[in-house]
Amino acid sequence: MRAFLVFLTIAALTHAVTLFNFPGIVMNQAFKRMEARGLPLHEFVLTDRATPENQPVVRPSPDLAYSICRFDVSDGPVRIKGASWDGYASLSVFDSQTNNVFATSLDNASSEPRSVIVALESDLPEGSSLATPVIQVKDGRGLALIRRLAPSDELFAETRRISAGDSCAPIGLPS
Repeated sequence: MRAFLVFLTIAALTHAVTLFNFPGIVMNQAFKRMEARGLPLHEFVLTDRATPENQPVVRPSPDLAYSICRFDVSDGPVRIKGASWDGYASLSVFDSQTNNVFATSLDNASSEPRSVIVALESDLPEGSSLATPVIQVKDGRGLALIRRLAPSDELFAETRRISAGDSCAPIGLPS
C-alpha cells in the first residue's frame, strides 16, 4: 500500500509540474521559431492566405486573414492597436503561458476598444487613469493576433491595405 501511495504522489506531482510548465515551453518554442523565420519584435506581420499547399497538416481557417505580433514589455509598455474592419475582426493578446489575456472586436459596428496597453506591473504609474485598457503580463513576452474575415481573394487583398493601420509598438506612459 505504501508503494502505491508513493507512486500516486509522484504521478500527481509529475502531472502538476507538466501542466504548469508545458504552456511556457510551447510558447518559448513558438517564439524561437517565429524569430528564426524573421518575424520582427513589435510589428504586425500579415501571414499568407492559408491553403492546403502552405499548411499541410494543421490548417488555420482559410476564410480568415491573420496578422501576428511578438512583443516583449521587459523594457517598457507596448501599445497594440488593430484597424477596424467591415465584418468579423478581432484582436487577441496572449501571454507567455498561452493565456488569452485580452480580446476585443475590431468590427466597424463595435464600440469596443481597438487598442490595449501591455505592461509589466512595475511599469504602471501609480494612480494613473489611462483611457486605453491596460493588461499586465508576468514575464513580459507574448503574442498579439488579429483575425479578419476575408473569404475571397479580393477581401484578403483588402486586408493588406487595412492592416497597415495595425500597430504594436513600445510607448512611454504618462507619469
